[in-house]
Amino acid sequence: MAGNIVWKEQAIVTLTSSGASLTNLSAGSAGTALDCRVGGNAADLIAATFSLQCQCGTVTGITAGTVIADLYLVPAIDGTNYPDVDTTSGASYIAHPMRVGQFVAPKAMTASTNMLFQSASVDILPLLYTAYIKNFCGQTISANWTLKAVAAGVQYT
Repeated sequence: MAGNIVWKEQAIVTLTSSGASLTNLSAGSAGTALDCRVGGNAADLIAATFSLQCQCGTVTGITAGTVIADLYLVPAIDGTNYPDVDTTSGASYIAHPMRVGQFVAPKAMTASTNMLFQSASVDILPLLYTAYIKNFCGQTISANWTLKAVAAGVQYT
């Protein structure tokens, strides 16, 4: 019998709304995991888009096209143990294959004013992920940045 395969959306998952202040080249993790396993907050879904809302107190050099932050999804393959990452202030390192996107300024930022950035769609596997952002904007990202995800899958009807 013929049917249709359609996109199935999921509610937005707030991964953090209280991210710590990040100096340039520093990485910070989201407080809530993106759980793509059965029963998780993004169960049975295969792609996700992320939004980052943040501000900088100083915006010197942040113009249209400036990379604000890279997005990393670090998986716990066994559902418990994550690979090591380095979130040393000013010298953070997360393995490049875990980098899944960027947040880019569409225009010059205004000091101490929130801007909203979005990633392209990211493929996700049925794993438990911790999301990280790494600051690349050349300035300090103020505390209380917000990272959200909305995942989608397909459904046969």
